[in-house]
Amino acid sequence: MEILTKNFVVYGTGSSGKSAVSFLLSRGAKNVYIFDDYNSTTIEHTFNLNKFEHIRDLDISCVILSPGVQIVGNKNIEFLKKNKIPFVSEFSLGFNFVKGKTICITGTNGKTTTVNLVYEMLKTKYKDVFLCGNTKIPITEIVNQTKDTSITICEVSSFALECGEIKPDVSAILNISCDHINRHKNFENYKKTKLKITKNQTFNDIFVCKDDFIIRTNAKVITYSMHKKTDCVHFFDNYVWYQNKKIINQKQIKLVGEKNIENILCAVSIAKILGVKNLKIKKVLKSFTGLKHRLQVVLKKNKITFIDDSKATNPDSTICALSCFKKNVILLLGGSDKGYDYSCIFDNVYCVKKIVAFGEMGDKIVECAINHNYANIAKFSTLKDATQYAISIALAGDIVLLSPACASFDEFSSYAERGDVFCKLVCGEYEKTKN
Repeated sequence: MEILTKNFVVYGTGSSGKSAVSFLLSRGAKNVYIFDDYNSTTIEHTFNLNKFEHIRDLDISCVILSPGVQIVGNKNIEFLKKNKIPFVSEFSLGFNFVKGKTICITGTNGKTTTVNLVYEMLKTKYKDVFLCGNTKIPITEIVNQTKDTSITICEVSSFALECGEIKPDVSAILNISCDHINRHKNFENYKKTKLKITKNQTFNDIFVCKDDFIIRTNAKVITYSMHKKTDCVHFFDNYVWYQNKKIINQKQIKLVGEKNIENILCAVSIAKILGVKNLKIKKVLKSFTGLKHRLQVVLKKNKITFIDDSKATNPDSTICALSCFKKNVILLLGGSDKGYDYSCIFDNVYCVKKIVAFGEMGDKIVECAINHNYANIAKFSTLKDATQYAISIALAGDIVLLSPACASFDEFSSYAERGDVFCKLVCGEYEKTKN
C-alpha cells in the first residue's frame, strides 16, 4: 500500500487505532483523521466527521478499521462500500510493511497461549523476535522496528482477517468452533473469515494444523497429532515427541488440560520448522506457567482450588476447561450475550458438582439447565454474589472454576477485568466467609 502524501481515516479510537495513526504519519501520510461512532478528531487539523457522509469530501485514499469496529450491518461500512472507498484492517495495514519472516496463528481458543509459547521458544535461537496482533501490542506499533532478520509472531483474530490481505510465511489454525456470532452473524461467515489466514499462501509457505483438520491450501501442510505416532510432532504415551525422539513428559509441563497439549504441539511444530533444538523447547515447556485468566490457579487453601478461566468467553472454551477435571467442580457460568446455545455445556457436566449462574445470561443458562434436566444450579445477579456463594459452599477437594462461556460486558470492560475482580474476591472474601 502506498502511504506517502495520501489521506487516511482511521476508524476506531482504541489502542490499535492510535497505533495506526502514528504508523501512517511516520510513513508520510498527508492527513490522518480518526473516527468512531461516538467521537471524531483529526491529527493535523480539525475537520468535522461527526456526519460520516462528509468523508467523501476528503479525498480519502483508504479507511483503516480497528478490530473493535463492527462490520456486518454497519451503515458506515455500507456507505464506504457504496462509495468505493477502500478499507483494510489495522492488522493487514501493518502486516504488509513487516520485514523478515512472519508467523500468523489463529483459532477460536488457545491463540494467546500458543503465540506466547512460540515467542519464548524462538527467543532461544533468534535475536529479533516480535510478538503482536490480538495481544496488547498492535502490529502497527512494532512494524517500524522489524528488519530483514526479524521474526514476527502474530496472534490473529477473526476481526483482523475480515478485510485486507496477508501472506504469512507460516500460518496455523488451532481450531474453529462457534464464536463471535453477534459480529459475524453465523458460524459459516466466522469460519470463512478464519480460513483467510492461508488464502494467499503459496507452495513456498507453510500451513500448520492438527491432523484431523482438513483444509484446502496452496501452502505446504505440516500436521501435529494427539494420541498417535507420526513423523511430525505428536503426543503419545504421555510424552511430546518430535519424529522418533521424546521432548518432554506431560508431568513436567505446568499447563493443564488436553487443549493445552494441542497448543503445545502446534507451538513445537512451528519451533521445529524454524530449527529450535529439542532441549531448548523442553526448557521453555518446563518453565511456562501459562497466562492470566486462562485456567490460572488463583488460590489453594484448605484443599479447595480456585481457578480463573475468565478468558473462556464461549461454550467450547468452557468445555475445554471442564475436560481438565474429573470431579467436584463448582462452575461459575454467565456474563453478557454473544448469541450462543449453551446446550453443549450440559452434555459435559460429568465433573460438575454445582453450577452458579450469574449476570445478564443467568436466566438463559438456568432455562437451558432445566431443558436438560439439570437441577443443581443457583443464579445470582452479579459475579460478586456468585463468587461469594461458591466460596460459601466449597468443601475440601472442590474446584471453584470461573469459566463463564460468555462475554463480560454486562458488568466489566473486558474478560481481564472480570478475572481480576474474581481473583480479588477469592483472595479477599475467602477468609471472611470461612472464619
